[in-house]
Amino acid sequence: MGSIETLDHPGKVVNTSLNYYLAPEDGGVSSYVTGSVASYRRKFQEHPAQIHDIRGLERDFMLEKQGFQLYHHQTDLDLFSDDENIKRHIYPEVEKLLKQVTGASRVYVISHLKRCDNPEATEKLVEDTSLRDAEQTHKVIPARFAHIDQSDRGALTTFVDNVPPEDIDRLLKSRWSITNVWRPLKPVQKDPLAMCDSRTVDEADLFPVTAVLPPKGSTTGGYDQVSKRSGFELLQVRQNSRQTWYYASDMTPEEVLLIKIFDTKKDGSVARRTPHCAFIDPDLQQNRTRESIEIRCFTFWEDQPA
Repeated sequence: MGSIETLDHPGKVVNTSLNYYLAPEDGGVSSYVTGSVASYRRKFQEHPAQIHDIRGLERDFMLEKQGFQLYHHQTDLDLFSDDENIKRHIYPEVEKLLKQVTGASRVYVISHLKRCDNPEATEKLVEDTSLRDAEQTHKVIPARFAHIDQSDRGALTTFVDNVPPEDIDRLLKSRWSITNVWRPLKPVQKDPLAMCDSRTVDEADLFPVTAVLPPKGSTTGGYDQVSKRSGFELLQVRQNSRQTWYYASDMTPEEVLLIKIFDTKKDGSVARRTPHCAFIDPDLQQNRTRESIEIRCFTFWEDQPA
């Protein structure tokens, strides 16, 4: 990797720990069913981490540079209570936003997922030994483990599974990416979202894990609707002291985080993928459960080759 300029970090730093990749031979997993009892019984490798607040330096963090960007974007929050309203009204807003920020010629929303359940209550639930690993919890909680939603293989699987068949061959010839648009539905008072500067991530520290989606219609949690088919390969992250983690404190529903998940452009000129995870801020643990939505999108630059 080339040198990375040093930013003057804001004053606030949260000292916490993050959950990282644990190899299957040490008790980790190579695949799991999202939302299942087993998925919330997974083990990780825990390491201390410092999370730097970007407040005051927001403009220094860019989607194509570090792999994430904070953006002020107001919307009608009442629309988020209903999935059909989200698809009818919020999806077009998100498409317009991503075109504006990235200069893309086309944006296609894949799906959305709301996270509104309490992680401590869910952890307590799956301690019940009478519950089988395969059972669905119908809970969607903040993802407290360092990950990237799709690997290269998983991105292509997601592309083929979700892009209209008549467009696949044509769009595969141009540059495309997957970007998550993450928004709190209420002011964030617990489990803020941390992003790792993609330039500080070594490819050797990324490990593929298969996320299997539950059958369509089998859960009220929404994991069954994340993709049109049965799942995809994601990446979990091994801890490395080079990694630099950031977050935006006190996020409100008038703000979104744009997070790069995958990009076909591999010449080193843009961020390709960004590890992220919810983290425990010890000062916020007694606060109300975080409520958020992530909207997953394909972004296309049809004037650029793949």
